[in-house]
Amino acid sequence: MQNMPNGSQLNTPQNMQQFAQPAMQPQYQMAGMPYPPYQQTEEEEKKKKKGFIFWIILAGIAMVLALLLALWMFLDSTQWKGGGLGQLDNKSVEEIQAELDRIVEEGMMQISIASMVEFADGTSEGELRIENAPSNKYAMQVDIKRNDTGEVIYTSDVLDPNYHIQFAPLDVDLPAGTYDCIATFHALEQGSHEERGQAAAKVTIVVNS
Repeated sequence: MQNMPNGSQLNTPQNMQQFAQPAMQPQYQMAGMPYPPYQQTEEEEKKKKKGFIFWIILAGIAMVLALLLALWMFLDSTQWKGGGLGQLDNKSVEEIQAELDRIVEEGMMQISIASMVEFADGTSEGELRIENAPSNKYAMQVDIKRNDTGEVIYTSDVLDPNYHIQFAPLDVDLPAGTYDCIATFHALEQGSHEERGQAAAKVTIVVNS
């Protein structure tokens, strides 16, 4: 090695070889080699679950609102058809009462039968005086039942309005005595005879011998 002025050294091939060595570089994944799988952190997983739950809740709220809207439109459908539910506004008390009376009268049925019917014996006719008034809208059929035993002792034919049964025998040959009974009037649709209601009256049956 040759000494240079001021204590410097001459760059020889050995010295240059020391300076030519590159610094250590980090190892990178080579092309074509798979990277290790991505590991999701616990915090990211929690955020993902919260987002999923949020969308489920939002969808549920939307469904409830849609159902409520459909129900409101159904209940208020009369408004869309040009009509409102209930009676007219500003109706007087007399008008409302007259309408109620009319409804009650249409649903009611006038009944008529003798309160006491006397028979000479268990097979003879008695004056029942069963009547279906002309004002009734229903046909009627009448059963007479004993209070003490529950036995049906008479069943009438079906009577249309403005028809009656003046005299008729009982269906049961009763021994002499007095019998407390109930006469049940069945209100029937005319034609189909479908029952629409009932009414009852007390009847005393007397068999003389």
